[in-house]
Amino acid sequence: MAMAITVREVSGPSVKAAAHETIVYLVRHGYGAHNAFAARFDKPCNCRTGGSCAYINDAHVDARLIEKGRRQAVAAGCTIRSFNPAPSVAYVSPLRRTLETAAIALTGSGGTGPDIGVPLVACELIREVYGIHHCDQRNPVVDARAEWPVIDYSAVGTDADTWHKEDVRETVEEAAARATKFLLMLRDRPERVVVAVTHSAFLREMLAHAVAVEAGHGEVRRRFETGEVRPVVISFRDA
Repeated sequence: MAMAITVREVSGPSVKAAAHETIVYLVRHGYGAHNAFAARFDKPCNCRTGGSCAYINDAHVDARLIEKGRRQAVAAGCTIRSFNPAPSVAYVSPLRRTLETAAIALTGSGGTGPDIGVPLVACELIREVYGIHHCDQRNPVVDARAEWPVIDYSAVGTDADTWHKEDVRETVEEAAARATKFLLMLRDRPERVVVAVTHSAFLREMLAHAVAVEAGHGEVRRRFETGEVRPVVISFRDA
């Protein structure tokens, strides 16, 4: 039987959901070195049409946060801590900028953010749209585990990145299918309140193509800023 997945945004610190719904605190990672580098260029990315872009840069493979991004991660953690109900688990893209954002925001890594006390699980389903952009190629899991041991990497399929392609970018349809798979995973999990620390393009494709937006909530599809937290309710019903 087909499944209808819908989304609505919630304002205010108190979030209510029905039994067939999951509350997700969506988080875009903090400002990274690749963001700062790209901000110096006037031309937008046009990789899909064979053009060049600022994200094709070996210096930014699996880009890290810069200080601005670390401050944003602290603020994101404070925002999540203010929400009711509190999350039970956080799923984190296994790229460095998301791992660092989650560690700062949710565990107080480095003594900078609040310790919200939830398990952090690396989830490759919510990594950034991949291919061509060097910033979206992840480093081996063994390196990430050494730097952020608080995160559980057992669900990441391979140590090395087998998804990245130098000359092919993941399509909109492929990213949307991946987002749908992640949402259906949430449906089947016992936790009803979760955090997802992920990326702008992935969030764009998920909200534009993997879910239907409830009436009056079209603004949920607006672009995420770095470090932004957006509480949403995901509803699952048999179509």
